Amino acid sequence: VHLFHSKDLANWRYLGPLVEGGFYTDPGEDHAVPNFLPISSTKHMLLFFSHKRASQYYVGVYDRKTHRFHPEFHGRFNYGPIAVGSLHAPSATIDEKGRFIAIFNVKEGKKREEWNDVMTLPRRLSLAPDNTLRIEPVEEVTSLRFNHQHIGPLEIPANKEVELPNIHGKAMELKAIFDVRSAREVGLYVFQSPDGSERTRISFYHNTGAYSPLSALQIDVSESSLRSDVFARTPEIAPFILKDGEPLELRIFIDRSIVEVFANKRQCLTIRVYPQHKDSDGVSVFARGDSAKLVSLDAWQMHAIWPELKDMEGK
Repeated sequence: VHLFHSKDLANWRYLGPLVEGGFYTDPGEDHAVPNFLPISSTKHMLLFFSHKRASQYYVGVYDRKTHRFHPEFHGRFNYGPIAVGSLHAPSATIDEKGRFIAIFNVKEGKKREEWNDVMTLPRRLSLAPDNTLRIEPVEEVTSLRFNHQHIGPLEIPANKEVELPNIHGKAMELKAIFDVRSAREVGLYVFQSPDGSERTRISFYHNTGAYSPLSALQIDVSESSLRSDVFARTPEIAPFILKDGEPLELRIFIDRSIVEVFANKRQCLTIRVYPQHKDSDGVSVFARGDSAKLVSLDAWQMHAIWPELKDMEGK
């Protein structure tokens, strides 16, 4: 990534490389569509896209005298293949409230027709007091909520799936809080058909003790669609560790063909799905290995932002 300076956008002066490649990256990675912005009073973020490993970032210190960026840590926003329904290229800005707001392109997970790709919800990126990255949807998305429903607390027996018969929808926000206990996997199915032939699995793999680094968040789309034009792909899986006694807090947004999952404001996964059945709109919860507890689940239908789609709200 190289840095240039101009006062009039016509005459440019080369300042040299902003950052050297190779820090926490694989050989052959590039820094496409770079976004370089302050993420706190002392730190900057370089948010970019690699054509080898997709969207990722560095956080570190920018020296305004030498115009060099010194990364301190690195992270990724996409963990699986870079096409076939995955998170892709980012754009970012600092808004009028001083928030670092990013939005990402998401690729198709099926054979292309006349429509190609969608965008994520805007995400607010910030640093926690310990300088770890916080990821959450911008607060304005709550203005899209309507038809609120609440469930919980609810016991989830070991190795059982519990349907939530009053929770249905294809454009919803779900806020679920789990007490994972000693269950090895806890999660939800969304976009679920009544016969179970279509469903998208969102879950947390909970490993404790010596294997805690293997704990992970996943979206599995292997059963999401019966359509013949959908590409096969592995689950989208990201490292995610709960602290001792910490509940699992998931904010899940589904909208026809996209799923975005925010976990405890520390991790986020995105993927495309394409249910074939019109009634693939159910939600259920499950636990594997041991019982768990759904502390609470709040569900909202989401208003359309496009006037021509208002008649699809709640359907």
